[in-house]
Amino acid sequence: MLRHRRLLAFGTLGAVLATQLIAGEPAGARPTAPVSTAAAPAATPVSTEPGQTRVVTLLTGDRVSVTAGQLTVSPRAGVQFLRFRRDEADYIVPSDAIALLKADRLDDRLFNVSALLDFEFDKLSYLPLVVSDAAAVRGLATEQRLAAVDGFATKVPVTDLATTWQTTKASLTGGKIWLDGVRESTLDVSVPMIGTPAAWAAGYDGTGVTVAVLDTGVDDTHPDLAGSVVARRNFVTEMETGLDLNGHGTHVASTIAGSGAASGGRYKGVAPGVDLLDGKVCWNVQGRGNCSDSAILAAMQWAAESGAKVVNLSLGGPDEIGVDPLEQAINDLSAEYGTLFVCSAGNVPLKPIPVGSPSTADAALSVANFDKTGALHWSSLQGPRIGDYAVKPDIGGPGTDIYAARSPSALAHMPEGPYVPLTGTSMASPHVAGAAALLAHAHPDWKGGQLKETLMASAVTAPDLDVFAQGAGIVNVARALGQQVTVTPASLSVGALAWPHTEAPTARTMTYHNRGDAPLTLDLALDGNAPDGLLALSATTVTVPAGGDASVDVVVDETASDAYGFYSGRIVATGGAVSLRTPFSVYLEPPAATLRVTAIDRNGSPPANVMMTLIKPDPSSAEDAVYYTASRSRRAPLNSTWHITAYIVDEDGTTTMVTSNKVVITGDMEVVLDARKARPLDITVPDPRASAYNAAAVVNRTADGLYTHSGISGDLRALRTADIGPKGLPGVITQVHAVFQARPEKGRAPSVYQVGWRTEGSFITGLVKHVKRRELATVDVGYARNATDVRAWRTNAIYEPSLGGAFPLTSDLPPVVAPARRTEYYTGDLRWRSTLRFQSTVDDSLVHDLMQAKEPSYRSGRRYGERWNGAVLNTTLTPLYEGSPAVVRQGDTFWANFGAWADGEGHVGFPYPVTNHHLSLHRGDVLLGEFTGTFGNFGNWDVSAEPATYRMSYSADLPAPFRLSSRVESVWTFTSSAEQQNELPLTSVGFRPSLGLENSARAGSTVAVPLTFAQQATAAKVRSVSVSVSFDGGATWSAVPAVNLLGTYTAAVSHPRGRSGFVSLRATAVDAKGNSVTTTVLRAYQLT
Repeated sequence: MLRHRRLLAFGTLGAVLATQLIAGEPAGARPTAPVSTAAAPAATPVSTEPGQTRVVTLLTGDRVSVTAGQLTVSPRAGVQFLRFRRDEADYIVPSDAIALLKADRLDDRLFNVSALLDFEFDKLSYLPLVVSDAAAVRGLATEQRLAAVDGFATKVPVTDLATTWQTTKASLTGGKIWLDGVRESTLDVSVPMIGTPAAWAAGYDGTGVTVAVLDTGVDDTHPDLAGSVVARRNFVTEMETGLDLNGHGTHVASTIAGSGAASGGRYKGVAPGVDLLDGKVCWNVQGRGNCSDSAILAAMQWAAESGAKVVNLSLGGPDEIGVDPLEQAINDLSAEYGTLFVCSAGNVPLKPIPVGSPSTADAALSVANFDKTGALHWSSLQGPRIGDYAVKPDIGGPGTDIYAARSPSALAHMPEGPYVPLTGTSMASPHVAGAAALLAHAHPDWKGGQLKETLMASAVTAPDLDVFAQGAGIVNVARALGQQVTVTPASLSVGALAWPHTEAPTARTMTYHNRGDAPLTLDLALDGNAPDGLLALSATTVTVPAGGDASVDVVVDETASDAYGFYSGRIVATGGAVSLRTPFSVYLEPPAATLRVTAIDRNGSPPANVMMTLIKPDPSSAEDAVYYTASRSRRAPLNSTWHITAYIVDEDGTTTMVTSNKVVITGDMEVVLDARKARPLDITVPDPRASAYNAAAVVNRTADGLYTHSGISGDLRALRTADIGPKGLPGVITQVHAVFQARPEKGRAPSVYQVGWRTEGSFITGLVKHVKRRELATVDVGYARNATDVRAWRTNAIYEPSLGGAFPLTSDLPPVVAPARRTEYYTGDLRWRSTLRFQSTVDDSLVHDLMQAKEPSYRSGRRYGERWNGAVLNTTLTPLYEGSPAVVRQGDTFWANFGAWADGEGHVGFPYPVTNHHLSLHRGDVLLGEFTGTFGNFGNWDVSAEPATYRMSYSADLPAPFRLSSRVESVWTFTSSAEQQNELPLTSVGFRPSLGLENSARAGSTVAVPLTFAQQATAAKVRSVSVSVSFDGGATWSAVPAVNLLGTYTAAVSHPRGRSGFVSLRATAVDAKGNSVTTTVLRAYQLT
């Protein structure tokens, strides 16, 4: 049974794609580990301008002068220089470098004079180097650790090269020195980075291997994927067609199987010979891929049954304690079909969370994201797996700034062009999936488990990272193809050892498999941070027979140390050409005690229906639990603090919430959550005939920036509460809400009562509140209509300043069908935050929402009037949230987001079916760029640092069910320079005509139309206004008078007699600095 880490709203958690879109052009990069000289950039014969001499210094300290294509090298005693030209490049090789070149300790590009000049290393005061497979080399300083090559980068001053060479050549018995060349950060780096050219050279390209890509779809109209898809199935037909409208799946597929046809072979995938299965399990939602569990499960089954040897799943979601359906399916399908599921470990943009599911399945190969320097990308999720502390992820792959195919069907969120750069574990996963396909090509009879073991056994370990970041290390298919020895298990997860660590030693068995034709003796050692004696090997050497197995025990003695915490490392096996590192992890539980939680119902018996939550308010904790039994024991760290709550449901539906907001573990203890201590919520309102509509009580706890809450809601008469813990706790706030509905009134919706209270320091043990009318504020509310077939729901919350207003409790009032009038009573002297949402009466879909720009504070005993959804609905610069302006300048870039709309009263929100966005910017008469389509309300432009005049325009349409504001357009003219940062000096115009709730005016009448202005911080005061009106949908316009009355500009619109239809409005406002805006709204309101 799954237990949630955090209490969330109940619902379906879909998987999400693990990727980020990286904007901008490809940048130059210096890969730290050129794995093949074939990957070097094309070099040209050495040449200079006539008469110009260029001098480069070789690794050996020898200086080579080049003039008009002529090479000259200074002599060095006892050393000869070998010169040759290869692949149109000139080389000079000192004789004392030959031995190390033969031993593959030096990169021959170090002596490629043409390449050194092409890289313009003659202009540097140092020679940049990369050292692989060596933690240190005597004579070379470590300037940057490079996990991808198990080595480091260094820069040797040109003046020191001769001396350094003498030291280095005598000590370089392991590892390899490479030239730190200059490359572009694209797939022609990431693919060679994992050893793919060696596999291709050996004849392995994945031919005959079937790989399934379960993603947003694969668009094989892209030249790189032509003919690669042999079967496809759309598992989300109800959401989207089979086209890849997101682009994620096509990118992933081409990383695996792309031919590179659109780039002359440059962006070739890892295994271009494979057959692809396209399983569409995700659909596009504003550039994000949403994927349902059911679609993924069905697709996994389909892929396995269709003969996929490898399945790539670049998707995931939060992991939970226990085995979820996706994890179980992976385990079962792997066992039944021998399929290998390669899964992205997941990304997080803000805070560390454990590696995501389904990569956490035992049989899955979970992939972390490394950049092309071999560094772990900051967003790559890390282990251990929650619950049992197993090693995850399993392996790493390049996943940063990966250029691969752009789906021709992708929507506007993807940059134009045949390729696009993306970053994420989603991009690392297909590199590993492709490597698995190459290995399967070489060994067609292997099952997925063998592929996984071999890929992990041959991975290149990053010594400066623990196993929870990288698993076995970065995938290297060249090593995998030559790997004769593997081990089972591929990683050793000891799990948690309970305090006080007095159990007798136990053993875990490691079995080595030798596929070679000769016996092999392996030297074994433990490398890691475990305390002395915690782990020991039963043997330090083991001989594995040819084609056979040999086992070694890892003995775990928890009594050997008083230390506690996570420990990890590698079991290192070396022998001959074999180097095998098996990740291990162990968790020594810190000082802990047994915590027992027991629930008791109102009859003093164990409840039949109970849910108990144990929340540990620690952002790094994965110990939260939910139990569904009346009594449960668990381990808890000494001195840890917990929030413990029981929800006890009686047969008659009465629900009791018993909580303690602070339980400190001081030793073995029991917490009894006794419903007999609870009391009811006894709340009444002045109208005795009003019936309770809903009620709720919630406690929110804040500690160290972490918010947790527990609550109860429903039928007022069925709610009981109790706080059995300490009182006066800082950061603890409780709110109680109740809504009552009066009997129907003629011509009006039934009145409602919204009452509420807040308290600090504790939860409540029952509540008695008999509300008097003098304690209430009266609000007469009109809900206007601008769309057909909608009902309006008002939701209220008590504003909580200490939480930025966002207390986790709101109350819905009974809905009304607009237009409607209603009297609403509110508990006075509180700040209420209200949101109005409109839902279709046809299909209940969300049509529109509005919220108050500021929270009103209703005074007890006072009467107020409010109007919602009144004309004219229009785009606005009023930010939805403080500190989020719509249009800003950052440096020399403008950023715009026209997402907010406002009604005539200034309530801000979103109409959901907005279409035909168009956003553009001109400098003078020069178009700087435009954005259209689904995301056409977002844009950014590079602009001049010098003062300039700009024209920005935005337009959009409101389709049915809206009958008003069918089209809105605003054009701003303003000046800006680099000296003016942050908010640009823009103003938006709003119209607030005096209309009824139908948002209509009578023909022949004259209506006052006050104008409202929302201004960004740098805008000046509006100094002039002009207004025009149209009665023919904007075909013709007539000016109408507008006067400034006590600071409010008001236009008088006279409507022609005997005419029906709609009134369109246009206004131009100019501020004191000459910046202007012209806003047009077609069908602003109706004429009857």
